[in-house]
Amino acid sequence: MSRLRLRFLLWLFLLGLGATACSDALDEATSATCPGNFSATLIEELKQKPKQTPAAEVIQYTYQNRTVYLVTGGSSFNYLFDACGNVLCAATLGPSNAGDGRCPDFATAATDPRVLWRDPR
Repeated sequence: MSRLRLRFLLWLFLLGLGATACSDALDEATSATCPGNFSATLIEELKQKPKQTPAAEVIQYTYQNRTVYLVTGGSSFNYLFDACGNVLCAATLGPSNAGDGRCPDFATAATDPRVLWRDPR
């Protein structure tokens, strides 16, 4: 085999190896965009706000096979967040007491409720 051909094959090998490494780095970067413990962050944010009536609560549920957090309290919508902090819907309250309609089955499909925090003030 000629030297030129060996160099070409080596170059192809290194190019393929580099492309694989870049792909792995992108996958890690994507998974790192979700905060580690969103519920703790959410609770800290609520502690900084004025007391609500009724008292604010953070309740963890399983909904559509994933962990979600419902923030209750006050007289407006109660928002449902995913584990990354994205708002999924206003699950309850509002003019119709059914939320904003984006999670119409939440009341019947959500399971395993667990109160993580209730404002003690």
